[in-house]
Amino acid sequence: MNLKQITFLVLILLTVNLYAEDYQYQYFSDPKERDRYTRFSDYIPRIRLHYQTVPHYLEDYYLLYGMKQHYNENSLRKNIERLKTALNCKFRHPSQALVKVESEKEYLKYRNLMFMHINMLIMRNHLSIAARYDKRKILFYNWDYAREIGESLDIAEKFYNEAEPYWVKAKEYAQKASTIKITTDLGFIETERKNIMTGDVDFGKIINDYRAGIASKKNQLNDLKTAYQRFERTPVEEPEPISE
Repeated sequence: MNLKQITFLVLILLTVNLYAEDYQYQYFSDPKERDRYTRFSDYIPRIRLHYQTVPHYLEDYYLLYGMKQHYNENSLRKNIERLKTALNCKFRHPSQALVKVESEKEYLKYRNLMFMHINMLIMRNHLSIAARYDKRKILFYNWDYAREIGESLDIAEKFYNEAEPYWVKAKEYAQKASTIKITTDLGFIETERKNIMTGDVDFGKIINDYRAGIASKKNQLNDLKTAYQRFERTPVEEPEPISE
């Protein structure tokens, strides 16, 4: 094949690629067009599209949570949504559980432990977001930003309040799991259950302390407001002239 033939072949391939339809992005808003054309995604086998690449079960969403990510606020909010979705999904078949289960009782405890743990994770993610808005200490010069600090404290309080119901649910599932006297292979989750039951972990008290701190800081901001208003109304005395 000489140089002219190679050049001609390359031009043909470029022309074909330029005008070829990209079926992967072939999405039509018009129903008539949707009926006429088949999207690229429809060629993917059902087993691959729906049961390997798309999460369906509680464990699928839980494993998504465990993927490496940057823990900024956006990631934390994604975590919350994924884990909330997990709570509304079915479990995998027992043979596909995250750990080996060999009896109905063991599988029941496994389910209760997973519900407990996921509720704990949702609660912790709420607390992590709240911590980003909760100012730890109010200083005398913070009056210049009192409005912004007040708004930030309101957001923190909102996330503390949203975290509490998930702690309550986690305790309920810990109690249910504790009635089944079988130890599963979910070692660290079993430890989490034990710490809840013994009171070594009490996020109810922690959340109440955080909310009490929010109330205290808001009172401090109000005190600063009163003090600065009084200071602004106090006339400044003119210095006496220095006699020669």
